[in-house]
Amino acid sequence: ISLIALLSFAPSISESTSKPLLQYNQMSTAVNPTAGMAAAVDAEQVKFRALQEEMNEKRSALQQLMSQQNENEMVQQELQLLKDEDIVYKMVGPVLLKNDLEDAKTTVSKRLEFITGEKKKVEEGIKSLEMQASEVAKKANEMQSLMQQAAVEAAKSIAAEHNAKG
Repeated sequence: ISLIALLSFAPSISESTSKPLLQYNQMSTAVNPTAGMAAAVDAEQVKFRALQEEMNEKRSALQQLMSQQNENEMVQQELQLLKDEDIVYKMVGPVLLKNDLEDAKTTVSKRLEFITGEKKKVEEGIKSLEMQASEVAKKANEMQSLMQQAAVEAAKSIAAEHNAKG
């Protein structure tokens, strides 16, 4: 049973209360110490979901980079098998152009360096987001715990008030 539900039933418990139920509920909401905390917890949960979504996007980018890296490593291995007199073609749009073997090896090597660098950046970004998400989750859990403690204290206070009146 939530604190608000407890507060809603409080007038029906005591017949000596002359305030209408609606007015009592409005007062109890104003006194409710967890109302603002719930909004703050919700805001932290929204932040957490946004961080998770951003992590998923980065993970998708990482998978794409890994795929490109594997493809380029296979091309590099194939180029290593060729002899100097072998002809290499490079596709530029719909046209195949003759390309120097050393040029092709250099291009693939540079592409692999670039992909490795980008992969490193994305991995660092994922780690950073994971740390942020962990902090936000921890903060939200702490806030929920405090909110529960406040609700228990408020319920005890209401019960004590009711017992004093009754």
